[in-house]
Amino acid sequence: MPAAKPLTAPRRRLLSRGDLPGSDGGLYNPGAWLDGGRIELVVRQEIDYRFTPIVHAERVVLDAATLSILGHNALVRRGYPDGARVEDCRPMRFRGETLCVHTLVHDGAIRPVLARLTDREIVYDGPIALPTEPTPIEKNWVLFEHGGELHCLYRLDPLTIFVRASGNRWRLCKRVDNGWGASFAGMLSNSANLVPFAGGHLGFWHSIVEGRYVQGAMRLDANLDLVCATGVLLDGRDATPGHKPGVLYVSALAVHGGRVLAFYGEGDAHAGVAAFDAIALEAELRRHPFVPREPLTVRLEPATMGELYRAMAGLGERAHGDPRPLWVHVPNRGLHEVVQRFGVRGLVVRDLTGRRQFDYDVGSLAGASTAARRS
Repeated sequence: MPAAKPLTAPRRRLLSRGDLPGSDGGLYNPGAWLDGGRIELVVRQEIDYRFTPIVHAERVVLDAATLSILGHNALVRRGYPDGARVEDCRPMRFRGETLCVHTLVHDGAIRPVLARLTDREIVYDGPIALPTEPTPIEKNWVLFEHGGELHCLYRLDPLTIFVRASGNRWRLCKRVDNGWGASFAGMLSNSANLVPFAGGHLGFWHSIVEGRYVQGAMRLDANLDLVCATGVLLDGRDATPGHKPGVLYVSALAVHGGRVLAFYGEGDAHAGVAAFDAIALEAELRRHPFVPREPLTVRLEPATMGELYRAMAGLGERAHGDPRPLWVHVPNRGLHEVVQRFGVRGLVVRDLTGRRQFDYDVGSLAGASTAARRS
């Protein structure tokens, strides 16, 4: 059979930097939700490129069929701490109201928080207190509804999903190692709130390749298992040059009229949309069933820094030609950050205490040399 043609989607500019007063720093990274025959966007509006706390969430209303702009207005902020920046709103409808997860930059931390939207206001609802240890910079947490409950997709590898329980407490409902991240030299991250699609939930993933953003689709089934993941569908090499070249960043999805609309920011300057045929996108997903990647395990207990360096160099060479994940057990916790700073593709530090056998055991100079030679 002939190979399937690459899936393409026509792209359309919706807003350009400077189209609205006070947008010399761009109009980009739109969040979106479907409201009958309209699509409501919340666009990040920057006054300039100093990235001060003066940043606005601009509501833009589109006709869902034609994507023409019906109106717009700035959302008034309520309840936010002084000096905080509101970035990259991802709204969704849930139980009759519009919730929004967005990044809050405040007091030296960058964290996703929850807000509520009206036609005129964005009201701060507080942090999303997931039961996990946050890093100083956290982004790209996305929301979706499943079984009538609000869920947060925290990470793609390991696939990590939390559900909001009573009292606004969050509990872990799924954590599955899949090795997907080892396929990328850089990060692998969520892009947009998930939307119902093909009996499950549709999302987009993104990574950075040679300085540009690349995007693809993924689907969770009714059991919240990752069952499909396409290759690159949108590539930052096709982005119009802006403040940041190579940035084409999907930030919202909507399904309407036989199309999957992937709204994106372009170059940290403009907002646009790619319109995928829904049937074709579903077929593309089915052509790419997700297959978990089994990890290689390593015990790393070097006697000297030289031994550590040689072991890491050997593991880096191995990872260059084999996109399997590397789980590295480092009993000396003081070395965890050092090991991660080597940037070995697919490497994660894991507590594998109690494991009896490892694929590689680096506890001496001879062991380090063995790790370097094996493939």
